Amino acid sequence: MAHLSESSERLKLKNLGLAEVDESLSEPNVWFLHLPFRVNTESKDNLFQNLEKLILKTPINSTISFITSPQLAVDFLSDFKNKNVKVALWISVKLRSVERREGNLGNQHAALIVLTRYKSALKHTKTRISYTYCPECDRTTKDYGGKKHLYNEFGTLMSDVWRDITYNPTSQNASKVVSRLSDLFGLKPYKTLYQVDFRAHFPLEHDRVYINSNLNGTAANDFQYKGVQDSMLINGDSLSILKEVPSNSIHYCFADPPYNLNKKYETWNDDLDIEQYFDWCDVWISELARILKPRGVLSILNIPLWSIRHFKHLKSLSDLKFSDWITWEGLSLPVRMIMPSNYVILNFSKGDMRPINLSTKHKEKKSLRTLKEGYCSRASCINKRKKNKVKDKDYISNIWWDIHRLKHNSKRVDHPCQLPPLLMQRLIGLYTKEGEIVLDPFNGTGTTTLVAHQMERKYVGLEIDNYYHNQALKRHNDIIEGLDPFRKNDSIPKAKNSHVVRMNGKYKISKKELQLYVKSLSFKVGRIPSRNDVIEDGKYPINYFDNYFMNWAEVCAAARTTGMNEQRVGV
Repeated sequence: MAHLSESSERLKLKNLGLAEVDESLSEPNVWFLHLPFRVNTESKDNLFQNLEKLILKTPINSTISFITSPQLAVDFLSDFKNKNVKVALWISVKLRSVERREGNLGNQHAALIVLTRYKSALKHTKTRISYTYCPECDRTTKDYGGKKHLYNEFGTLMSDVWRDITYNPTSQNASKVVSRLSDLFGLKPYKTLYQVDFRAHFPLEHDRVYINSNLNGTAANDFQYKGVQDSMLINGDSLSILKEVPSNSIHYCFADPPYNLNKKYETWNDDLDIEQYFDWCDVWISELARILKPRGVLSILNIPLWSIRHFKHLKSLSDLKFSDWITWEGLSLPVRMIMPSNYVILNFSKGDMRPINLSTKHKEKKSLRTLKEGYCSRASCINKRKKNKVKDKDYISNIWWDIHRLKHNSKRVDHPCQLPPLLMQRLIGLYTKEGEIVLDPFNGTGTTTLVAHQMERKYVGLEIDNYYHNQALKRHNDIIEGLDPFRKNDSIPKAKNSHVVRMNGKYKISKKELQLYVKSLSFKVGRIPSRNDVIEDGKYPINYFDNYFMNWAEVCAAARTTGMNEQRVGV
């Protein structure tokens, strides 16, 4: 069993034809709509009209999901707006096989969209995904290190990237997806999951559909800023600086903007009103589109819901053409029962994109290869596989699970949202050649421009904050002096990407030992221990718990679960 849902009463499955929908609208239930993966322009308009009509017919408090290609999903959602329907979740589901696309990454994921006819947070069961095990060492594919006591014996909480099951767009059914939805939403008042297949009415198209027409030939200018034409870091407001950059002068633009999620940057207000935020985004996106060279690529990293709005503006720009919706499984803070892992790299090109080449020069091959699904990344197992000549590498597709966020202070600098260098190595390797120009309008402490520098590209990094700008300058100087700017360091960064207060000095007793103590105390008192229980027991000073943990729930985390073993049972 790939998943386990707590307190779930599995929904009954009922298949409906489009003509039978009206018969099942008397009470709120769960809907699963099976859409085609690709349709021509004429069929697309008809499909979207029928899809919208069905969604709006469902009773209040219903949950509606549909599955299709990322491009069709975002195209529909970018123009769909109804105050009584909420886009609650975008889930990327791995395809059973990679869809090959000439000159582009293979497509390996579908978009499973969850909509609700209510405004509160998504209502669902607590669902866990079972652990997977490396075929070489028989240990979990993820190394859980010293936190095994905090995990469940069955598996981890479900995220919004599903790779443990697969989906086949041409299959008659989607049994694995339907099974999971039946358990995930198996709670009152729901009783039935209605499945409606649109595909018979809108046949699958095999030719790739582009949204905009080709760009007519446009003369390309050389990049320059105030007369300077070399690589540079510029300290100032991106909007003002971009307006001075010549049109058609940059080969690749990458933007990782503030997400408007109230992060603590040095000077940027990351808590703008949402309409004000998107108006601001539209301006710099338009400028990046203008300065792109013909056939150049613009990549924007953001969460799926914000990416839908970016897509809406990008497709309105006549010179741009949709290129790809890359899913990066970049697990961040566990802030809800469905773990937020799904980040989007939204790609548009200026006219037809230049074909990518995965068989690039040797020194860039590493970033364009990935571990085959199911292998672990433990050094001991990697060495064993290498010795045994196990073929554990493959070409990348457009779902990236092998690039992890920076978690250790030794690899971090003073910025709350630092990207892993491998992410930028992959993007720059895909969309540029040596000597071409990479521009980042939100360069921060320099990950994009540093990687471009190392990969022998020209670079332009814009950063409004003087402190971050100076850090980037120092790190580029490291490269000039022959040092790795991403090397480990002994300093402790001030900035954090979480709300947990960093300890000054070392822990006198490890957090793991304290959590396991609280777990043992729970057996003694017959419940989850309170702060007073710990004080009365007296084994450890209460200030350890007050100072080392963000709240009492974290203190009791081990007491609330079973703990796990990384070794496969029976091995």
